[in-house]
Amino acid sequence: MRLNLWPKLLIICGIILVSILYFARENLRYDWDDLLESARIVMDNFSYSMNPERSKGLSTLQVEENLKAYLGEPLGSFRSSDWQEFWNVIYGVYPIDYSQNRRLPPRVRQLTYAEMEARLKELYYNPFGYFREEHWQQFWPIVLGRRAQRR
Repeated sequence: MRLNLWPKLLIICGIILVSILYFARENLRYDWDDLLESARIVMDNFSYSMNPERSKGLSTLQVEENLKAYLGEPLGSFRSSDWQEFWNVIYGVYPIDYSQNRRLPPRVRQLTYAEMEARLKELYYNPFGYFREEHWQQFWPIVLGRRAQRR
């Protein structure tokens, strides 16, 4: 008698499961789409981090010396950690582009010239707070060399 009850319970559970899936199909489709888009964003972020638009050369010592000579303080008294923070602004990859869908992770990218300028002004108001357009036009070729683009 107990054996006959199990198939009936399994059929009832199956009907309930199918009903739940049927009524939740729209939400499940959105969840699936969000999962696929999240996976694409994570893969894009990983590949962008491995191959960014701007990449730091082997040595930045010559550039640092040129910047110290060109700008003076506070760059003249920079420590290693200060230079690391400075170069991170220039070459770092940040999660910046947020989607309107809060379930998706942000896309990463490097800062634009305007964003780098604003960040450098925020971190080192003296001297960057006093820079005008012509100063920035002289600054970027020193920092980025031939890779500096016209803005």
